[in-house]
Order: sequence, then structure tokens, then C-alpha cells
Amino acid sequence: MRRIPPLKAKRAIRGGSASALWLRLGSIVALALCGLLLAAPASQAQNAGGLGGFLQNLFNFGARPAPPPAASNASLRERAHKAVRKRQDFVPSTATRAPGTPGGAPVVKPTFFISVLGDSLAILAAQGLSDAFADKPEVAVTDLARDVSGLARNDYYDWPKAARDLIAAKTNIDVAVIMMGINDVQPLKDGDETLDLLSDKWRAAYGQRIDALLAPFRDAHIRVLWVGLPPMRDDRLNVQATALNEIYRDHAGKDGATYIDIWDAFADANGQFAAFGPDVEGQNAKLRNGAGGIYFTKTGARKLAQVLEPDIRRDLEKSKPQDNFAALPPDVEKEASAVNEEIRRELGAGSERPGAAAPAPKPLAGPVVSLTARPTSPGGALVNATDAGAIRTLAQQVYAAPAGSAPSPPAGRADDFAWPPAR
Repeated sequence: MRRIPPLKAKRAIRGGSASALWLRLGSIVALALCGLLLAAPASQAQNAGGLGGFLQNLFNFGARPAPPPAASNASLRERAHKAVRKRQDFVPSTATRAPGTPGGAPVVKPTFFISVLGDSLAILAAQGLSDAFADKPEVAVTDLARDVSGLARNDYYDWPKAARDLIAAKTNIDVAVIMMGINDVQPLKDGDETLDLLSDKWRAAYGQRIDALLAPFRDAHIRVLWVGLPPMRDDRLNVQATALNEIYRDHAGKDGATYIDIWDAFADANGQFAAFGPDVEGQNAKLRNGAGGIYFTKTGARKLAQVLEPDIRRDLEKSKPQDNFAALPPDVEKEASAVNEEIRRELGAGSERPGAAAPAPKPLAGPVVSLTARPTSPGGALVNATDAGAIRTLAQQVYAAPAGSAPSPPAGRADDFAWPPAR
């Protein structure tokens, strides 16, 4: 027999062992596939397309199944971020409708009118009053102020004439607020004569213009609040403002107006100018603004209105109908009196004719009756024998009754509860 060389024998053994190994691996894989096919439920095999579908899903080859419907094909991100409809609370229709429209809030017409006259400080005062009465639609604030105006230069703007025209036009005014003076610290021209500031003639001529401004309101019985000037940062202007306030206070009292002093509301502890101070809520805030601290900030204008509010609110309350009843016209009141007279006649109460004798007034207290004195007849006479016997019998019943109990009632009286009842 032919012998194989050693080297070739080793190669043959290696080749044979490799073939056997691959056969074993193929068998294991085949067995595994059969086990998976047998273990998978029939429904899953049907849904996956049988063996072909299973192999397609396992080895990712062949035609893919049709995509699911569009509703279930949304990506996870889209479904996670899908807008969720929020549950809204009930909103009344009045909150979504404009005032005056069907279902909306009623429109409140102004019934109380405030007119503000003066210079640039009055413009700021009107703004503060508008903020103060913003929650009261029945109050109307009208800004009639003119910048760079005053009483010293009636050739620029004549305030007394403007007041006369305002009253002649029958403008609705319940309260007039006047504030001016910062443009009046200058010489005043009276005819052909120029008067020096704060001289005696200047004071007299300036006071006459104040009287002329207030006269139309006084004749029309319109309440006027004349607002004084606040402290000024400049010392010279501060002295002039003090002098003007004295003139305003004097003439306002003579002409029936009310002078409103606001000096302390905008001054420090020493009565001098202060740019900062407590606002309407008591918090420290900037109140004055502008060159020289003459003007008010928005917060300062609101504080100025706070000083005016008490007087204005009192007039506002007076303007409201008392007890929601309006006074009856004379003819209606006369007819109501006739109806009342007819009712009294039908009830037999007598009539209250003019000139008829008035009934005697009722005394505050009745006659004094003693509870311990001996009983007497009218006129002070002693009681007779019959009355004395009745009183004696009653007293015996009271004293003979047990303590805390009432005497027995007479037989047959309503409070006699004896049974059977007496006949």
C-alpha cells in the first residue's frame, strides 16, 4: 500500500475537520430555524406573510409590507407634541361684549362735571383728577387750562372773558378748579401804566382781575376751588409764590370761592421745597419735575388731586338724589294730598283742614298710680262695701295660693281649665 507523506497527511486531516465543522454549524442553524417556525403562533405567521414574511422580517430582504394608515403613521414626536385642547372656564358674555352693545355693560353717562382752568400747573391738576376719578364714570373732568397763560397778560389770554363766555354757553359745570400764577410774576400793564411786580398798585389791579374771573361763577352759583401754589426751589420765586397765595386766599374768600392750600403737601418738615415726598399710598416718590422744580410729576399730580378730592367728593355726594326719591312737582304733591284726605274720610279718621283745632298732645307719661296705697274711689273717696268685699276676696285668694302660683280663676272664665267645664 502506498504511504502518504507526513506533511500531506496533516493537510488532509485539517481539510476533513473543517468540512465537518461547517456541516455541524449548518445543521444547528437549520434546527434553530425550524424551532422558531414551530414556536411562532399561526396568527403571527399569517400577519407577517407566512414563511416569506418571517424571513423578510428576520433577514430584512424582499418586498416590504404596505405602510399602516396615515392616522397611525404619525411619528412619535408628532404624537407627543400634538396640541391638546385646553378646557376653558365659563366666561360671561358681559366680559366679551363692548359696553353699550347687547349683553355688554351699560354705558354710564357723566352726571357730575369738573372744569379745570389755569396755566400749565392746571393742566397737570386735570390729569391728576382724571386719574383720581377713573373708577367713577359718572364724573367728567374737562381740561380748559391754557399753557403760558395767567392774569398778568390779558392781551395773551383773557381769563375773565373766557369765564363769562363759558357761563354764557351754559356749559355743564358742577365744580370749577382754578390754578394759576407761575406766569404772573412779572410787571402788570394797566391801561397806559406799567405796574411793578407785587407793588400796591400791582396787587390792587391783580386782585380786580381775580374778582372778574370769579364773578361769573359766583353769579351762576357754581362752586369754585382756587388752588394755591406749591413751594418753589428758587428762593426768589418761592417768596413770590407765597405773596401770590396770600392774594388768592383773600380774594377767594370775598368772592365765595374755596381756597385750597397745598403748600404743606409738597414741602419738607421745615416748610421748604422738597422734590421727593410721600405719594398717595405713603411711599416716598418724586413729586416735582421740570426746571427749578416748578411742575409736578405724574405721581405729584395725583397727590395734588388727593388734596382736592375731599371737597369734590362732598359736592358729588350732595348732587346725588337723597334716598333715591326725587321731589314731586307741586301739582302732583297737591293731588297726593287730596288722595290722602279722601282715604282719611273713608276710614273715619277725620280730615286735617287748615285752621282746624289740632288734637291735644299726648303726655310723655301717664298718671302715677301707687301699688301699695289703699284703694280709693274716683275723687279720692273710700270704696264702698261692695267693692271692699270684692277686693278682700281677691286678696284672700292671692295670699291663700301656694307660693309661685296664681289664684284659681272664677268658674267659667276663659282661663278656667277645670273639667268638666262649668255650665
